[in-house]
Amino acid sequence: MKNKELSLKNLKKHYQSLFLKYKYSYKTAQQSSRATQKKRIKILTDDFTFRKNDKILDFGCGTAFLFEYLKKEKNFKGYYTGVDMVKEIIESNKKKYSKNKKVKFLDIDILKENKKILESDYIFISGTFNNNISSNWKFMTRSLKKLFNSTKKVIAFNNLSTYVDYKDKGLHYTSPEKVFKFCKNHLSKYVLLKHNYLIKKKSIPFEFTTFVYKK
Repeated sequence: MKNKELSLKNLKKHYQSLFLKYKYSYKTAQQSSRATQKKRIKILTDDFTFRKNDKILDFGCGTAFLFEYLKKEKNFKGYYTGVDMVKEIIESNKKKYSKNKKVKFLDIDILKENKKILESDYIFISGTFNNNISSNWKFMTRSLKKLFNSTKKVIAFNNLSTYVDYKDKGLHYTSPEKVFKFCKNHLSKYVLLKHNYLIKKKSIPFEFTTFVYKK
């Protein structure tokens, strides 16, 4: 799979197989370690203070590590909705968190859902746009438009950067300038892009995180 582009259908099968093999390990999310996974979530969420009635949408939630991080590190007590394309992961998450009435999981195509279902205060996206799939840019920009229309405050997402010294053929690398221009022209005038952090020690900033605010 690492030597060719994937369709969304094949990408779904890819994550199904990872989940069946690794379950709630960081490897299901294609992370190199739990530490790097935690670092990415920290960058996404560190600037925000959440209230008890805030609603968070986690697009491409996987095994809901973002929710676990927020509970532990940010004392999050609001409402969490995880959205993922893999039914097996969603069903497993539903069982795991069945006693928490503020948590729900959806196996849906967001591009076909109405705004009300996705409505949230904060929308976070980690790693979802980094696989080398066909029409990656189209999938990402259509998703961002749909999701931004559904957020009340901000949408935050990360990408692998084109400013790297090595590229994995199975991954998609995105121009920071292109992302910034798209967000400014099609989403909001209030855009912040961070490209100054290290995910791994003794490396270079090989990814970036974009924050698009309603105001």
